[in-house]
Amino acid sequence: MLKFEIEEQELLDRLVETIGELPHAHASIHARELQIGPRGRVDALIDVVIAGRPFQLLVEAKREAFPRDVRETVWQLRNYLAHLPSDGGEIIPFFVARAISPGARQILREEGVGFYDLGGTLSIPAPNAFVYIDRPPPRKTQKIFDSVFQGQKARVVMAVFERRREWLSVKELAETTEVSPATASSTLTEMERREWVDVEGSGPSKLRRLRAAEAVLDAWQNYILEQKPPKLGRYYVPVPDVQALSERLDRACGGSDYAVTAELAAQAYAAHLSSISQIKCRIVPGPQQKQILDRLDARPVSEGWNLGVIETRARGDVTVGERIDGVALAPPLQVYLDLLQGSGRSKEMAAHLRAERLGA
Repeated sequence: MLKFEIEEQELLDRLVETIGELPHAHASIHARELQIGPRGRVDALIDVVIAGRPFQLLVEAKREAFPRDVRETVWQLRNYLAHLPSDGGEIIPFFVARAISPGARQILREEGVGFYDLGGTLSIPAPNAFVYIDRPPPRKTQKIFDSVFQGQKARVVMAVFERRREWLSVKELAETTEVSPATASSTLTEMERREWVDVEGSGPSKLRRLRAAEAVLDAWQNYILEQKPPKLGRYYVPVPDVQALSERLDRACGGSDYAVTAELAAQAYAAHLSSISQIKCRIVPGPQQKQILDRLDARPVSEGWNLGVIETRARGDVTVGERIDGVALAPPLQVYLDLLQGSGRSKEMAAHLRAERLGA
C-alpha cells in the first residue's frame, strides 16, 4: 500500500473509534473507495448511530487541510451527494485529515460539513445528533502550520505583509529577502492555500498580493506567543539617555547593519509611552557585530542594561523598515512580534502599534 493509503486507513479507524467513545454511539465503515457516478470516487461511507438515530458520513480524506484545500473538497462532496443513490436516510458530508487549520475548520463549520483530525477534534452536524469536540492540532502536524513563520519563510511572509498593496513576483521577493526562488515560491504557495493572497497570472509571470492582513497577524501572533523569546545579549553603554544611545548606535554601525525594534521603535512609529529607558535591536551577526559593540564601548551585564541585542543567524534577519529621527527601525510587523514576547507594558504597546500601523 502507498503511504497515504495507510495513513487514510488510520484516519478512518481513529474516526470510528472516536465516535464509538461518545455516549450511546456506534460507527462502522460501510464501504471504502465507493464509486459514485461515472468518474467520482469517495474515500469512505461510514454508518453511524447516536442515541438511537442512524445516519451516514460521506468521507473525503486528506493529509493536511488549509482553506483552499477544504473549499475544493466541499465542492467535491456536494457533487458526490447529488449523485449518490439514497434510500432516504440522512447522509452528512464529512472531511478527515491528520490536521485541519483553524481557517479550514471555520469554512467546514460554515458549510455544514463534518470533520475530524488526529488531534481529536470532531464535528458532526447531524440534525438530531450534533457533536462538536474542539482540540488543538496534534503536535507533529502543528509544525506544518507553523513552518511559514519560521526561518527564511518568515522573511518572505514579512516582505509580503510590509508591501501588502503591491503585486509581487517570486523573483522580486527572493532578491529582496535574500532567500532562494524555491523558498519564496513555496512560501507563497502556502499563503495561497491559506487564502492569504490574491493571485494574478500564471507560470513565471505569476504575481501575488496580500488580501488577508488581519488573518496573517492573528496567525503569527498565536504562533509567536507560544515560542520562547530569542536570546538577548544585554549591555551597558555609558550614555546619558536612549536618544544619545540611538545616535551612538547609528554612528557605530555606519548607518546600516542594524535595526532598532521593540519599545523604542514602537514609540517612533506610534507614540504611546512617555519615556523609554532601553533599546532593543538586531545587528548583523559575525565579526562585524563584535566590532560594533567595541565601538560602542558596550559592556556585558546581567542587570542595569540599556542596550539589548537580539540574536540573529543571518544578514537577512536584520531588516529595516524606516529611518526616523536618524535611527534605522525594524519593520512595524517585526516590532509588533518582538513586543508580543516582551514584558511590562510591551503587549499594551503591541496592541497600540497594531491598531495604528498594521491595519490592512
